[in-house]
Amino acid sequence: MHSLKKTILTLLEANDLDSLLTLAKGKPRVVSLLVRISYDKETLAGWRAIKAVGLIAQELVKTDYEYLRNTIRKLRWSLSDESGGIGWSAPELIGEIVCADPRRFADIVPLIADVYTIEEDVFRPGVMYAFSRIAESAPDLVTPFPDIICAALTDRNALVRIYALETIGRLKNQTSLSIAGEVMEKLKHDTSEVWVYRGNAFVNVMVGDVAKIIGN
Repeated sequence: MHSLKKTILTLLEANDLDSLLTLAKGKPRVVSLLVRISYDKETLAGWRAIKAVGLIAQELVKTDYEYLRNTIRKLRWSLSDESGGIGWSAPELIGEIVCADPRRFADIVPLIADVYTIEEDVFRPGVMYAFSRIAESAPDLVTPFPDIICAALTDRNALVRIYALETIGRLKNQTSLSIAGEVMEKLKHDTSEVWVYRGNAFVNVMVGDVAKIIGN
C-alpha cells in the first residue's frame, strides 16, 4: 500500500497522468488513493489527483461503469455527517466522473446541485467547479439550476464567484448572460484575487478579469 501511494505521488509530482492511467488498469485501489490525495487542494498533487480521477473515469466508463457509480455513492456518503469524515474534494471528483459520460451520469447533476444548499459552505467551490466542467460538454445539464448559479455569483468566496462566471461563459447563450443580470457589471469591478489551478499550475486570478471576459 505504502509503495503504491509513493508511486502515485511521484507520478503526480511529475504530472505524468498518462502513466497514472496505465497504473490504474486492474488496480481499483489507485482511484481510492487518488481520492485521499485529492483532499489537499492547496497542493499541485491534490489537484492533479482530481484530474487523474477524471482521466481514469474516461476509461472505466467503457469497461466498469458500475465501479464509477459506486465511487460516486462513496463520495456522496463522504459529504454526510454519518460518514465520520469529510469528503473535502468530493464535489470536484464527482464532477470529473460525470464529465466522463455526462448523458449516462445526468441524474447525478441535481445531486451535485443539492450539495450547494447544505449548511457547510466549504463545498461550494467544488460544486461550481463541477458545474463549470460539466458545462464544457453538456451545458444543458447545468442550465436547470439558475438559482444556484446566481447565488454563486454573489458568494463571499471569490473562488466560488470565479467558477460561477466560468460556468456562465460555457453555457454559450443569451440566457446565461440573463442569469447574471446586473451582477455581471458589478463583478467586472471585483478586485478580489484567488489562486486557481489551471494548466497544471496555480495561477492568481482576479474576479473582475474573468467577469470582463465573460461579459464582453
